[in-house]
Amino acid sequence: MRPAPVLLTVVALVAIGTVEALVSNAQLAELPGRGRPALTGSGATLSLVGIALSAAAYAALGVVFAWDDVSEKAVLPAGMAVGLGAGVVGGAIRAYLIRGYLGDVLAGYGLGDLLVVTLAVFVALSVAVSVAAGASLTWLGFRAGRRVRRPRPPR
Repeated sequence: MRPAPVLLTVVALVAIGTVEALVSNAQLAELPGRGRPALTGSGATLSLVGIALSAAAYAALGVVFAWDDVSEKAVLPAGMAVGLGAGVVGGAIRAYLIRGYLGDVLAGYGLGDLLVVTLAVFVALSVAVSVAAGASLTWLGFRAGRRVRRPRPPR
């Protein structure tokens, strides 16, 4: 298994999450008085695009693994490792970016002391979701990549 596709996928996933967080943070900064964010089409579109790009990155890694004839037993752990890396790094970056807004919201409820705990839970959930997505979507991409490469048996 070559390390370049793995590292490239982690970088791509972190970039996708960071761009999404930067755009979301800009939208939150426009709210008057750190109010509650409205559910809008642009926010939903941003989330859907981020999810679709992330899923495509994991699936593409699986296809690359199939093309490189990586052992099927190695695909799930590799997908989980990519998810772990992307979840830790990307989750930490997103937590850093939203800390101001979240701190203000928590302080408004008298819960400002829970900011660090809340951000730690956010990162932990990012890691959990990324590991699960990494394992499943990388494996699905791998299986799809193997099916494409196999010639059909003669009839």
